[in-house]
Order: sequence, then structure tokens, then C-alpha cells
Amino acid sequence: MHLSDLLTSDHQTAVNPIVTGISSDSRQISNGFVFIAIKGTSIDGNQFIDDAISKGAVAIITDQDVADPQVPVIRVDDSRLALAQIASRLYSKKPNLLATVTGTNGKTSVAEFVRQIWQRMGWQASSIGTLGVRSGRMEMPMPLTTPDALMLHQALGQLCESNISHVILEASSHGIEQHRLSQLPVAVAGFTNLTRDHLDHHKTIEAYFAAKLRLFTDLLIDGGTAVINTDNDYGKTIVKAISDRQIRIITVGYNADADFQIIENENLPWGQLITVKHDGHNYKVPLALLGSFQGENAVLAAAMAHASGLSATHALLSLPYLMPANGRMHSIFLSHNTARVVVDYAHTPDALDTVLKTLREVVQGKLYVVFGCGGNRDKGKRVEMGKSAATWADHVIVTDDNPRNEDPAAIRADIMTGCPDAENMADRAKAISYAINQLDNEDILLIAGKGHENQQLIGNETLPFSDEGTVRAILRTQAVGEIA
Repeated sequence: MHLSDLLTSDHQTAVNPIVTGISSDSRQISNGFVFIAIKGTSIDGNQFIDDAISKGAVAIITDQDVADPQVPVIRVDDSRLALAQIASRLYSKKPNLLATVTGTNGKTSVAEFVRQIWQRMGWQASSIGTLGVRSGRMEMPMPLTTPDALMLHQALGQLCESNISHVILEASSHGIEQHRLSQLPVAVAGFTNLTRDHLDHHKTIEAYFAAKLRLFTDLLIDGGTAVINTDNDYGKTIVKAISDRQIRIITVGYNADADFQIIENENLPWGQLITVKHDGHNYKVPLALLGSFQGENAVLAAAMAHASGLSATHALLSLPYLMPANGRMHSIFLSHNTARVVVDYAHTPDALDTVLKTLREVVQGKLYVVFGCGGNRDKGKRVEMGKSAATWADHVIVTDDNPRNEDPAAIRADIMTGCPDAENMADRAKAISYAINQLDNEDILLIAGKGHENQQLIGNETLPFSDEGTVRAILRTQAVGEIA
């Protein structure tokens, strides 16, 4: 492929070298590559242009002026958008149908549920998001909820070559804002909810919502379908914002005018029994998923599966077969009594509040919670999460999450402003062990914040750590002790 094949007509250059690859990371540049210089929040790629050229870059794409260039320089208005455009041309093969889901909470569960429904119907399907690339034919970790444009287009090309026909993507606010999803033919777009998160980046809730809204106003193709949970005001705002577009709108929720209306939801120790009304018919289905919020996620997934071509009946009657996503309301039962441990990714005030409220409804003994907050992130949510823990749990243990480059003790102190009677235990593994050893019959322990993650970020170190793995190791030790 030549450079001209990757550029639009208004960006052609007199020199037309053969291109062997593209990258926005100068460390990945080799002979024949095009280097796309992107200015990030902490590192400016333009500072590495000379380094990229010395490694064999045959062209530079940037949104800044370059003095005395030694290779063709293509000046663009937005380097991130240019990366998406070029990646789309370089990796042109895509699966037949692309769906996306956005929102503060529930993206991973909805994406996992949609993939499971598709696969149950015999469709070759995959999901891409926080859990990586997941399908029956390909499993690959991803560093971000929404991978950068180059990695995303590469993954989609590989899935297409593996005969995957349906893919659902998690769309983060960062990913939408930074054009990682640009140039993708999004046919179905779903919205879960919006609550406080990522204000360290977006600064205001309005800016955070504006980023999410772009999925429906700018990225969803004409003729596509928007599937919106309208139980919150942000969902209603999205519906109004796209009402003039040539797209189909399907609404989900408890409100009486929802296309997929949740009429009743009964939380039970093993899951829930949910009744959904659609097109004049009532569907009563059991879900092996804890929490009414998981019921909402499941119905949204069914509606998205319907929007992708599946009959509503088949979509809704697939729900009893759903399994929870990794690290999402995942129950681990103790062997020596009737207590259980629940591992969940809840790391926002609303998510923690919702999960604890759900467990409060089903616990027959005492409710324990072990959680912390990430460092170098929105500090305002720490006290709110502490208040939620104090409101719903009988025993609160505040520990370290991913402190990154912040003082872990200061993070815990911020949290404990909202739950002053909580126990303060820095070591997460010891906190989990301590909590498990307190459990009696019918008690529930929630370990919140890290979910599926298998590492802990402390300072500049990335250390292996898994909440679920830690729990199972503790229970194995206890079992060995009982046998002995």
C-alpha cells in the first residue's frame, strides 16, 4: 500500500512512498511506517517526530507545524481523527454488524449479554471492551475499555477474518471524545444510564454527558437503531436530541411508555424474576443475575439484540440463560457455612450504592463491604462512596484500590469522611481475609471496585492482584485447615 492510498484527495503529497504500517507510538516505528503525532494529556507525540524519522518513518501526520521536515508532513486539523480515518482504510474489513453501548454503569454487562444472546441464536459474535476481545474463536486482552482507533480496527479486521459477523463494543466517554470509534459503521447504539464519573477528565457532568451523546448524534449511522433506557433524565434527553434523525428509537425501562417495559422485578436469593411487556405481550422470565439493575441491563441487551435482527420473543426468552460478566455481581459461596462473597466492579458512587442496596434486600444475615477508591481520579466521589457504604452495610472496611501515584492513606482518609466508623486496613488482601473470617451463616461480603482486574497499581508498579483469586486462595486455605 502507498501513502496516497491512506490519504484523502486534499492531503496528497508529491512523494508517494510504500507504507508498511502506521503508529502513534514512536517506539513502534520501523522502516516504512507512518507516524501520527498526537498530543495527549501528559505526553505530546510531536516531541518524538525526529525519533520516529530516525527509526524509518516515511511520513508524519500532525496537527502542528513541523520545522525542516525530512519526510512528507501531512498537516491535519485533528490527529486523533486522522488516526481513525487512516486505520479504517488500512484495515478495511469489518464484521457485518457493529453495535455499541455507552453509559456510566452497565456497559460491560450489556455487551456480554448481547454477545451471549447472539451466540445462543447461532450467530458468530464477539464483544470488545473492559474484558478485552471475547468470542468463541478469539480471546485477547485490551488496555482500555474502548481501544485506540488503530488497535480497534486491527481487532475488527482479525474478527472478520475469523468469520465473526456480529460485534458489540463498549463506548467510553474518552473513546468517543478522542475519535476512537470514528469511521465505524455503528448500526445499533445502546444507552444504560449516566451518573458521576470521570470528572477528573471532563470537569463537569454536562461535558461528560456531551461526550456520551455524540455516539447517537454523530456516530450512529443513518438508518440505525438507538436503544435507550429512559428511566433517567439523560436517556430522555438523548431521545429528544435524536428525534429528527433518520433512525429507529427503542426505549427501555419501567416507565409506562417504554417499548420494552419492565412491569415487575422480584429480587430473590438466587437471582430475580422479571416481567417485561413488549408489543402487547407479557414475558415472565427468571434471571440468574443478582440485582434489579442487572435486570435492566439484561432487558436493554435483549432490546439491542432485537434491534440487530432477532425477534423480540427469541431475545427475551434467551435471558434465563445469561451468565454474569466476569467480576460483575459474581458470587462465591463458602464451604463451611451459608455465607457468600460477591465480587463486583462497582467503582462509582451510584454503582456502589445500587449494589449495596440490592444486597441489602436479599441478605438474611449481616452485610459486609470491602472497598477503596482509585488514585489520580475524581476525588469528589470518595466521600459519596463512603456515605453509601455506611448507609447500607453493617460493617465497612476501607482498603486500597489502585492508589497509583497518590498517598494511599490520604485516599482512605477521604473515603472515611463519609464512613467514620469504618475500619481502615491498607493491605487489600488482609482486608479481604479479615472480612471473610467475620462471616457467619447467611452473611454477605461485597468486595467492590476491581471486579475482573488482575493487577493493582501502586506508585509506578503494576502488581498481580485479583479479588476473586484472593478470595479463592483464602477459602482453599480454610478448607485445608478444616480437613487437617
